[in-house]
Amino acid sequence: MRERQPWRGRAVAVQAAAGCVATGVAIASPWGYALAGGGVALAAGALLRVGGGWADRWVLAALRRGALASAAEPPPPADPLGLAHTVLPALDVVEVADRNGPPLGVLADGRGHAAALALPSGALPALPAGLLGDFLAGDPAEPAAAQLLVERFAPPPWDTLSRYQPTIAYRQLPTGGGPTALRTVLLVRFEPLAAPAAARRRGGAEAGARAAVAAATARLRARLAAQGVPSAPLGAAELAALLRESGDPDGRGRPRPGLWSGESATHCLATATVNDQSAWTRLLATLSGSAADRALACATVTAEPAGVAVRVAVRLVSALPHVATAERDRLTSAGVLDAEPPDPYTALLATLPVACPPGPLTEAAALNAALAPGLDSAPVAALNSGPGAAR
Repeated sequence: MRERQPWRGRAVAVQAAAGCVATGVAIASPWGYALAGGGVALAAGALLRVGGGWADRWVLAALRRGALASAAEPPPPADPLGLAHTVLPALDVVEVADRNGPPLGVLADGRGHAAALALPSGALPALPAGLLGDFLAGDPAEPAAAQLLVERFAPPPWDTLSRYQPTIAYRQLPTGGGPTALRTVLLVRFEPLAAPAAARRRGGAEAGARAAVAAATARLRARLAAQGVPSAPLGAAELAALLRESGDPDGRGRPRPGLWSGESATHCLATATVNDQSAWTRLLATLSGSAADRALACATVTAEPAGVAVRVAVRLVSALPHVATAERDRLTSAGVLDAEPPDPYTALLATLPVACPPGPLTEAAALNAALAPGLDSAPVAALNSGPGAAR
């Protein structure tokens, strides 16, 4: 094995430096002087010693330092709740111990508290207004409202934005590029101002209100289980993710008539008149074929003196503004959505998983309240199966 002779490399470097200096002096121009300066720097690196080592090695080590270091992880988003926090600045999510099961995520928005149950997501659900009305009227915690949120996900618009071939191929399938996923969530809302005794029985203040909504959620889950409908309570992390994803991870934007113009997507808002189960089924089936990236249908159920009231709001979300607007216009022309656009903030509240309070909803947005007996008889078991399954 031949021994290493590092002096040979330094000798070559010194010779090259001398040649650069001689050539630069001979040229006698700005370029020549620059070449001569480079030769002097090369000779200095090959002959000088810094800190007990050669100067060139010290320079190379400094240049290599951090070259192979992994890129720093991106900082977490400034607002983990996104658009939901923009609409409800006081919104917060905490985890509450539940003796009936795993820890439960409970949101608070400054007026009330709500918890969520994940329902089977393989098919479009029916709206069991009768069961929810009985629950709201008879539960000891006196919950204020229940909300059924159905969110349909379509393929992203990558084919339009960047000609992404898999998305193009999916839209050309015989099924017409239908929805790729479906999410169904049922929320229970409790308001301490409307039922102060229920909160006081459980310790009062925030802790009492959270305990009340947790107890009401457990009883609703038991009602669903008795009807053969499985459900799973959402923890704090899952509930926060639901708020962020069902709204918009980027909370920046501004309201416009009938829509929310976000930085990353446009949210077109509308209301729908749902007088019976067939109207609800038609609404969900029509939204399943929508060209929007996401379509949300939210039914807020309240127990009122005249009967069960159902208020339905719809939100169409697309990264392409003209797609969301065109879909809303198409559904309005078909008679599925109401023609008069609602107030943007109020309609956003109605389509976020917070089980929006019914009072301001009626006053500000004029959402249609249907007191129809046809919804009271909705089969609960239909939450497991519906007119159209997600592909």
